[in-house]
Amino acid sequence: MTLRTRLSLLLALLTVVALLIGMLFVVHNSRVAVEAELRSASDLTVQLVEASMESLTEMEGLEISADDLLYQIEGLGAHRHIRLDVHEGAEPPPPADAPEPRSPDAPAWFTYFVKPPVASFHRTVPVPTADSAWFVVHAEPADEITEAWQAARGLLAVLLGFAIGANLIIYFVVNRALRPLNVILRGLDDLEHGNYTSGLPEFSVPEFNSVSRQFNRLSSALDQSRARVRRLNRQILEVQEDERRHLARELHDELGQCMSAIRAEAAAIRQATTPDNGAVRDGAAAIARTAGQVYDIARNMIHRLHPAALEELGLEAGIRQMVSDWSRRNRGIQVDLHLSDGLEQVPPALAIHIYRAVQECLTNISRHADATRVTVSVNRRSGTIQAEVRDNGRGFETEAGGSGFGLLGIRERLAGLGGSVSIDSRPGQGVRVRMTAPERESASLASAG
Repeated sequence: MTLRTRLSLLLALLTVVALLIGMLFVVHNSRVAVEAELRSASDLTVQLVEASMESLTEMEGLEISADDLLYQIEGLGAHRHIRLDVHEGAEPPPPADAPEPRSPDAPAWFTYFVKPPVASFHRTVPVPTADSAWFVVHAEPADEITEAWQAARGLLAVLLGFAIGANLIIYFVVNRALRPLNVILRGLDDLEHGNYTSGLPEFSVPEFNSVSRQFNRLSSALDQSRARVRRLNRQILEVQEDERRHLARELHDELGQCMSAIRAEAAAIRQATTPDNGAVRDGAAAIARTAGQVYDIARNMIHRLHPAALEELGLEAGIRQMVSDWSRRNRGIQVDLHLSDGLEQVPPALAIHIYRAVQECLTNISRHADATRVTVSVNRRSGTIQAEVRDNGRGFETEAGGSGFGLLGIRERLAGLGGSVSIDSRPGQGVRVRMTAPERESASLASAG
């Protein structure tokens, strides 16, 4: 659960406990009041009945029948909290024979907790014309419980309203107090996706404001660190390309001359050898063939180290020659090439990196994809260079970290140019690598380098 939910539930639980305590207090006071009222009414009724019996029996010469006496006593039972019943007989009625009290106009739960034990008071009434008679005073709590409920329900309504209102106020207060968390979470999400320029605003809460200042300092430090990494990465790539260019030149000049000299020496040996010395002539021919093979290998290495077509004719010619050479080496794979107009105008500092990125994708396909068809697209649109390499090979699960050092190198290369790389792949569904680099950013980086 979120912090907002936990705080709301905790405060709701506290208000519910407070509400229950208030209800218990109200119920307890109502029970005490009802019991005291009924006990007082019962005692008063007993006193009145005893006084009435004494006054009736002390009147000399007054002939009064048992029915009249009982009628006089029953007349005292008109009190609303008391019911007076008369029982004739030698034995008093058992408490179990007490009639059921009336139901009060109150909820059943309130009646259950407030209703006191019904008190019954038995008294013997001596009558000259009868053996004995009993009257029973029964407490009637219905009216008193109804009055207690009418008095308590208002207080309970106030408590319930206070609990609901307090929870709503607390919820909105907590929600407003924790609102900066949403802004902080969005800022953290931006950091996760590499957007270090979006800082956090100032907050009214001092604690959140401290978090905002620390976050902005961290974001600024990460942005500066990323800029330094990009500059360092760009310098590394520039040094790498310079080394490749220097190595290609050395291979072309030194190794090429040496191979040419070896072939010339082998030809001279073959010509100077007499026809009857066939072994020497064959050895010289083998040396010439081997020197030619080494020269072809060196030439291919020179082309891979520093493509002359790319430097002399631009990105379009370089991509065409690279795809053509790769297709000859991988004859079982059909290659579809799509190039837009204007690629020859791409700055050399950007062209070499796009060339290398596409080259790395094709190398990965030949090594790992087991594909039968490859599509290469390079377009120049809206000041950006967009390249896409797609195959129908085995693919991999991108979420499981299936990309290797080759794709990691492509990401770092494009990141140094201010570009981006997206990889879409599923097992058995091939791989699609999309690369984008801005020309303006790449030009500024090149000039800064």
